[in-house]
Amino acid sequence: MRFERGNEYGKLGGRPKGVRNKLDAYAYACGLAHVQYKRGEPVPSEYEKTSLWVALEITLRTNPRDYVKGIISMLPKQVAFENVTDLAAADRVIEAIQEELAAREARALPAPQMKAIDRVIN
Repeated sequence: MRFERGNEYGKLGGRPKGVRNKLDAYAYACGLAHVQYKRGEPVPSEYEKTSLWVALEITLRTNPRDYVKGIISMLPKQVAFENVTDLAAADRVIEAIQEELAAREARALPAPQMKAIDRVIN
């Protein structure tokens, strides 16, 4: 089918880059809800009896690697950082993470000391 002369839709340029269609947006929202879902809590009502939710549950139980692959494939391939002017705040976050890792390492138990036994006496 060709665009005829005077067609106004061609001037709009189509869907903006990065905008999802309705089905993609629903699948993304369902996947995000499933990742954030805590076991033991009630399932969100809008996804409770959907085939996608059931498929995610089955995949998570039977093959967690494929589950993670599927969720990661739904994530945006490129992330645009806007208004990244506060590099000092980013440095503070990095320092806090490094301090937390150092504190965890300091709290870790030392490896047990073992003796080598030359022979066993019965």
